[in-house]
Amino acid sequence: MNIKLLPHADCFSLSPVPCQLSPERGFTLLELLLSITVLSLVLGVIYGTLNMGSRAWEKGERDIDKIQRMRVIMNLLSREIKSTFPYEVTPSELDTHKKFYAFDGKRDSLSFVSAVPLKGGRGKLSWLSFWVEDDEGLVVVERDALRTDIFKERDSIDKDEMVVLDAHVSRIQFEYYELKSGKEEGEGEGEWKEHWDAEKEGTLPHAVRMELTFKEEGTGEEDEEEFYRELIVPLMIHSEKIRVWS
Repeated sequence: MNIKLLPHADCFSLSPVPCQLSPERGFTLLELLLSITVLSLVLGVIYGTLNMGSRAWEKGERDIDKIQRMRVIMNLLSREIKSTFPYEVTPSELDTHKKFYAFDGKRDSLSFVSAVPLKGGRGKLSWLSFWVEDDEGLVVVERDALRTDIFKERDSIDKDEMVVLDAHVSRIQFEYYELKSGKEEGEGEGEWKEHWDAEKEGTLPHAVRMELTFKEEGTGEEDEEEFYRELIVPLMIHSEKIRVWS
């Protein structure tokens, strides 16, 4: 029996005669659309995963940089405050002030004599002033402690003397710890003051508490973030005599 092979187009007819499919038959339009749709979804998932991983990596890098920068600033302030030197200012004969320690503690600034100068130098005492300057960040001014103008008002300080330590610090606040009257050293009972007048107090505070606010600019759709850090620093001249409780 001879079997007649019909053309490819006749394979979909109702003819009882068997037919052979052509090996050159392609995809239909519907199959192509489905394939493209599935491929697009797969590529979209892959891209989203890679993009999410890249953003997480970049955020992690930024967070590490922020934490490291905060740590450097906090360590620097801690080191300098611990190194506060009990430098006595002796007024002249015509001056009505009495002898007092060179230490000026305000709520938003701190000035004192440090035995560890920022610019280095053995056996040198430096007068350091820390505060937050508008549009600048955390700044410091360092002078030789032997200069006569170390108590110069902050508003009259030459901008060229300021060194910006961190432009991301938007606020700094200090408090000063004093033992309560009648308490023995070592009991750890005292009070925190917002200001410290060394001439009035007659001594240096036993510890300094500082609170710093770091403001970080957001990227893309992220909002501006603020980070707070707090640290209590005992002065070395009192560190073996008192235990400070916050």
